[in-house]
Amino acid sequence: MQNVNSEINDNIINKTTDKQVWKSLGFDELQIMEIVKGIENGIDVTLYCNTDFNAAQMKSLRLGIEEGIDVSAFAQPEYDCMQMDELKEWIRAGLLPDEVCNPKYSHSVMREIRLARKYKYDLTRFAKMGYSGEVLRQIRLAKKEDIDLTFFVEDNYDEYQLNEIRLGIHSCIDITKYLLHEYTGEQMEQIRLGLENGVDVSYYNMLGFSSGQMKQIRLGLEEGIDVSAYADPFLDAVAMKRARHKMSDKWESDEKSSLDELQTQEILMGLANGVDVSLYADPRYSFKEMEKIRLALERGSNLEGLLKYSV
Repeated sequence: MQNVNSEINDNIINKTTDKQVWKSLGFDELQIMEIVKGIENGIDVTLYCNTDFNAAQMKSLRLGIEEGIDVSAFAQPEYDCMQMDELKEWIRAGLLPDEVCNPKYSHSVMREIRLARKYKYDLTRFAKMGYSGEVLRQIRLAKKEDIDLTFFVEDNYDEYQLNEIRLGIHSCIDITKYLLHEYTGEQMEQIRLGLENGVDVSYYNMLGFSSGQMKQIRLGLEEGIDVSAYADPFLDAVAMKRARHKMSDKWESDEKSSLDELQTQEILMGLANGVDVSLYADPRYSFKEMEKIRLALERGSNLEGLLKYSV
């Protein structure tokens, strides 16, 4: 190992760009690319010329060095490339990253502590308690709106629930209507939206309803429909959507066609994977369009451009 390190140092000193030489020392193609780029760009690659770094880490360190950033504090294999990139943001902002220069902190935790500094709020105590970056984000956004989420954070609500609690407090609605740990963030959202729109959420703020079912009942209430005809936890969200559309005469007669086998398969797959199939359970979508929406929902991706018809 000592001989290998000596050879690496010799090649750095000699500014060797022969890829075969670096390959013989145990570097892969992508790592070699970052070493060669650094040498060609005239920087000292000593800080990252180590087989313990993957290519993404090497690239982050290389770009930092080329920018004139002192990366020595986090030029360690324990930091992933996203943590490295975030620590560079600290330095760019004129902040000392010492307090977050800890490989146990995810890049999102580091980021939220940095962003909270803009309005002189210190999130490090929450980071030390092991809260995720997503939870810290909710605390930061709440603090920006002069809302204190500390009680709810310490009461172990997750980031999705905290988001709905924060939005509810901001809207001055009665958040006690959905302050049950058993509610998911998606269920809380449907109750919050109902409260904001002035409907009677008692029709659906019960644990027996999924968020998709809650949504169909909420939309029916907002449309002035007698939802008691379909507000039944034994009816899935797709059946509720059909009932609501029929009652509101939302579909034209030529649109009230039935689902074919492939469309039905996409809906069943969505139900099996726990996504809100009511978003695409519409015969006007082709099965291919349904598939794209289903996959986006499963990944948690943005649905922009995929939803063509009103729910």
